[in-house]
Amino acid sequence: MALGRLIIDSGERSANLRYASGFSTPDDFIWFEAGGVRGVVMSSLEYNRAKSFASPGVAVFSDDEFGGPNRLDVIKNIAKQWYLDGFIVPENFPLLLADKIRGCGLTVQAEEKNFFPEREFKTESEVEKITRSLRAAEAGCRRAFEVLREADISSEKTLLWNGVPLTSELLRFEIDSTMMKHGMLATGTICAGGFQGSQPHNTGSGVLYADMPIVMDIFPRSAENGYWGDLTRTVVKGKPSSVVKKAYEAVLEARETAKKLIAPGANPKDIHNAAVRVLEKYGFYTGKNESGDYGFFHGLGHGVGLDIHEAPRLSYRVTEPLSKGIVVTVEPGLYYPEWGGIRLEDIVYLDNSGKARCLTEIEDFLIV
Repeated sequence: MALGRLIIDSGERSANLRYASGFSTPDDFIWFEAGGVRGVVMSSLEYNRAKSFASPGVAVFSDDEFGGPNRLDVIKNIAKQWYLDGFIVPENFPLLLADKIRGCGLTVQAEEKNFFPEREFKTESEVEKITRSLRAAEAGCRRAFEVLREADISSEKTLLWNGVPLTSELLRFEIDSTMMKHGMLATGTICAGGFQGSQPHNTGSGVLYADMPIVMDIFPRSAENGYWGDLTRTVVKGKPSSVVKKAYEAVLEARETAKKLIAPGANPKDIHNAAVRVLEKYGFYTGKNESGDYGFFHGLGHGVGLDIHEAPRLSYRVTEPLSKGIVVTVEPGLYYPEWGGIRLEDIVYLDNSGKARCLTEIEDFLIV
């Protein structure tokens, strides 16, 4: 059976499509691979731009060349021209369209694994793009440090900045607007203080308080090329408690220990468990009580690229050895509802020589 490969999506939504075509659009378009040809089929609105920006080796066709704007007609004519019996598609391919294609007598088969497994292994050009996004995240984080240093502490222990309460929303705005000046799209920046920081994906809301940890997880996406950066720092304005100081030291040591273990052939499960052992050495164990999960209850890290979370994973569930060319976060954390959370995140590139290079440059400190 002769099967081509097919993606129909927008580059804004689909990292696979952006990877395959080399450019992005707000509207859906067709990418296909058949008979040794990789091509995109574009409307007249986007045809000329695609001719300018498509990756080398990607042929650009107008939809008129395949029977007009109706997508089903275009797909049938692609199959006819290359004598295909059907297509392999990504797992999130539109169900209704798949049913219509099958109704034309063509096979539609979802890819069970990564549609482009080679995306896991970054080129130097991709690493540069990730690094630029990371630098923007660092600029946003440094802006947050400035705001927190300028903030005053009220008699109620709330933070005040320029005479108004400093909230998670206001701090997030300062971070995000800084990153926008660097050409980034800010998406879901976390500024979670106190109890909110004990919930890893709580973006944070309301007034921030002195003496409590503030978790800032910053992950901008480049408006130009779609590559992400990722960074987390946790700081305290004021005087942290002894348990917060101890937790910070534990998380910092766990992160640095894990970074040193990243190497070709290393087992992600072993790296994750090494970080756990450091945390437990300091007396921080993971469990569950009436308030929910506590301790370190998420994976140690993940790949970064055209998706913010992609292969490979650093987790106690993953045993597939690491390979050269990967870019991964290393982000252990501790979360306790009684006092909040601590998370510290760097990005590491395992280069083609087998050396692990930390791409993150921003400093580490607890008290701002």
